[in-house]
Amino acid sequence: MLSRSAPGLRRAAGPLGLLAVLAAVAFPLAPVEQPEAVYSWTAAEGDAAIPLLPYQPVELTAETSCSAAREAAPGQVLLSTVPQRPDVAGEPLRGLRLTADGGALRVESAGVDLGTAELPGGDCTLSVVSDPARTSVLVDGAPALVRDGDVRPDVAGAFSEVRSGVALRLTTDTRFETRISPLKAAIGVLGGLALLGMLVVLHRIDRTRRVRLLPRHWWRPRPVDGAVAAVLGVWWAIGAITVDDGYIAGIVRSTGSNGFVGNAYRWLNAPEAPFSWFYDLYHLWSLVSSSTPWMRLPSTALGLLCWWLLSRLTLPRLGRFATRRWVSWIAALAFAAWWIPFGLGLRPEPWVAVGALAVYLAVERALATARLLPLAVGLVLAGATTALTPGGLLAFTPFLAAGRSLLAQLRARRDLRPLPLLAVLAAAAASAVFLMVPDQSLAGMLEAVRVRTAVGGGQPWFEETDRYRRLLDWTFQGSIGRRAAVLGTLLAAVGVLWSLGRTATGIATGPARRLVVGLLLSMATLALAPTKWTQHFGDLAGYGAAVLVLGAAVGSAPLRARPRAFVAGLAATTVVTAIVLAAYNLWPYQGAWFTPTFSTIAPRILDVPLATIALVAGAALVVPLLARWTWQRAGGEPESPLPRRLPAPAPVLAVVLAGVLALQVLTVVRVAVTHRDSYTPASDTISTLRGRPCGLQERLSVETDPAAGLLPVADGPPGTTVSVETVPVDVGGRLVPGVAVAGRSTTPWLTLTPEQRTQALPVVVTTSGTLQADDGLFLEFGDGTRVLERRRIAPELPARDDVRELAPAAATTVRLAVDAPDTARAVATLPRSPRLTPMTELLPPVRSALLDWPVAFLFPCLSPEPLPVGTAALPEWRVGPPMDNTETHITYQPEYGGPFVAPRLLITERRMPTYLAGDPLRDAVQLYRWVPTQPLARPEPVVTWHTVTGWQQDGHPRVPGIDPVG
Repeated sequence: MLSRSAPGLRRAAGPLGLLAVLAAVAFPLAPVEQPEAVYSWTAAEGDAAIPLLPYQPVELTAETSCSAAREAAPGQVLLSTVPQRPDVAGEPLRGLRLTADGGALRVESAGVDLGTAELPGGDCTLSVVSDPARTSVLVDGAPALVRDGDVRPDVAGAFSEVRSGVALRLTTDTRFETRISPLKAAIGVLGGLALLGMLVVLHRIDRTRRVRLLPRHWWRPRPVDGAVAAVLGVWWAIGAITVDDGYIAGIVRSTGSNGFVGNAYRWLNAPEAPFSWFYDLYHLWSLVSSSTPWMRLPSTALGLLCWWLLSRLTLPRLGRFATRRWVSWIAALAFAAWWIPFGLGLRPEPWVAVGALAVYLAVERALATARLLPLAVGLVLAGATTALTPGGLLAFTPFLAAGRSLLAQLRARRDLRPLPLLAVLAAAAASAVFLMVPDQSLAGMLEAVRVRTAVGGGQPWFEETDRYRRLLDWTFQGSIGRRAAVLGTLLAAVGVLWSLGRTATGIATGPARRLVVGLLLSMATLALAPTKWTQHFGDLAGYGAAVLVLGAAVGSAPLRARPRAFVAGLAATTVVTAIVLAAYNLWPYQGAWFTPTFSTIAPRILDVPLATIALVAGAALVVPLLARWTWQRAGGEPESPLPRRLPAPAPVLAVVLAGVLALQVLTVVRVAVTHRDSYTPASDTISTLRGRPCGLQERLSVETDPAAGLLPVADGPPGTTVSVETVPVDVGGRLVPGVAVAGRSTTPWLTLTPEQRTQALPVVVTTSGTLQADDGLFLEFGDGTRVLERRRIAPELPARDDVRELAPAAATTVRLAVDAPDTARAVATLPRSPRLTPMTELLPPVRSALLDWPVAFLFPCLSPEPLPVGTAALPEWRVGPPMDNTETHITYQPEYGGPFVAPRLLITERRMPTYLAGDPLRDAVQLYRWVPTQPLARPEPVVTWHTVTGWQQDGHPRVPGIDPVG
């Protein structure tokens, strides 16, 4: 039965849908506002820093007078856009170079020798004009040298060996730094209103038959809800960070200063579009506070929402079995088994998990009510979920799992013709476009995709097996929690598909089958994601928890009457349990600090791995049962029921999941309690609630002057000492007395400080150079009468590192002893006691610093260095991860599109040792001071805003080593 206005409304649905589709098509093509930043410089200003990002300008004009070129000595550089003496640790760029050559001027750009331009007699002007199409050398406006193609130079600044007669003018590449124009905003509003109007029309014209959406008393809290909320709350306060929390935090917190959501660590800071709308929400959230607990609240709220969708909507749809009292508690266990290893933090998996489950429910609602509105809403949600991350494409799998039923239902609709119906469905799916490019042009988005593809970092679909190989690794990628959730769910999925229709379990066959098929299709869809990390399994948290509940329902059925099914299920459970228990309880980065020894190995009892015990115990049950079944089958006997005392597969898996969950949470609780004097997420949460929200920085101190902590020579040293000649050792730009690691010698005995005697501070020796295997360098501790202990400084150290040792009990003195070949290959400072300054004093809150991505999440009080109007800032400080973490190289290497390649060429990096409260031996982070290699001017750009079309493309930014020159 239709409402009275249905005929008119039916006619409106198609046009509104078509209007929404047209708006979605026009939205990326609409104009955007783009800044134009122009830098001008003359040689009289001195050398200048203009570190571009992308590295080449859109256009550049360099000018010099012929008289300046003639007066310059042969080989003298009139202009270079990269420093002539960069820091040796920086990655080189290829700039523009104008070199005097007698009566001529040699020109090089982007590593290409353009030739030599002869200078005519008299006064004249020589210009170099470069853009993406060509680079020309002009003498008084007349072409002297012309090179077609893109040979624009890289630019880190302007450098000259003369102080007059040279000028530079360039326009930075700001193609990514766009903002929405009034016309684009109007198209978006029009499309949104048309979509909303279409949904209202669908609501009015749908059939009026009512089907209850929510179960009775859905709003009443239950004890299980309190338990889930408590677990999520505890995990919010103490849970470990994910591997990408710092990466996303850096991107999110840079959005305000950069003007758009760009990848601030690689890919030329290209936009994250079309998968970035949740970054905008996190950016707005971070404006209130950037503290770790505050930034983790959204994922915790999403966990509560996912649980509500699971417990109030999904389980009742799956059948009558959901009314049993134990089901809600099994659902809570299944949900926690997924959410604890995957759901906390800034990554998009919690968003995708909620979106995918919501789409499944919308599809089921459409099938249950034969209405079009839930289907359209499901398409809108699927599009929004896809706009989160490439893995969000799995949100469309419920439509595939229910494809046949949906098509039959749509064909049965006689109130909408095929074309209006198609327009309605297309409009719902196309609504994602408004989230994908809200402030980017189509050209900018396509260029960002091109840069990411050219630089690489992803894997093709046929390497999807790497994800499962990592799941079985003995690293945090294959941690015990991740294995338990994924492998347990796969086991449940197989069991449900095998048992549906064969066992009376109270399960609704259609919804259950669609749920399991949707899960398996979603796992296949993950192959389209460009990276293959196991963290992406978190996209399936909502699906996975529901499938685990179905598996428990199937496993609780009287399978003993079906011996083959029982034995197969028990065998599969045994194998999965053994593989899960063979994993380690590991977390990435800071989550690995203070890890108990039992978490660094597979769980065991009396030094016997639990995996082995589980496998042997399972085999002891399965093999006799299999032999019994085989014997009966060979004799033609009917299969007899199995004994009731045999453990069923479902309870066994539930015990494993509960044990793994307890191991994960209680281990972190133990760390939080035993190391509350140091940095843990728990101590961070407590400090933030007490008004100290600076995270790890609150518990770090910095050794600003290593020479200030040198130990005094002891009075009356034990034994005979050999006088040793000291040599200067560079420690973070400070020269500290040290010894060459050559020959045989010992330093005088040095007196330990009271803090070192109580082990509050370590004895520190800094090495420089390369220690070889045959280099004997030792720390000897004494008590005034004898040597108490001798410790070797191992040759596996990096090229430069601090050796930190706690003095043994009763030690009062220390010295260095050398026993090495005569040729010195390394030097070591004399032992010292670090004089420390709190990091919050050295870098007060709101101070800007370059925050490397592995640690950016842990320093909420420091502002990330900006990347404004086609350039990169020249930071004074850099906060990096521990020295053994080399993953930050992408930010400083041009072949990765590192945003801070050009600034790195302009400075010398000085390391300043840091010390963690409660664990002074730990290399927690590295702090570096960036000191310019020479005085540099900082020209200010002239910035104007222009409106550009959505398809405007001014060449391509060139990634050195990847994009060809010319």
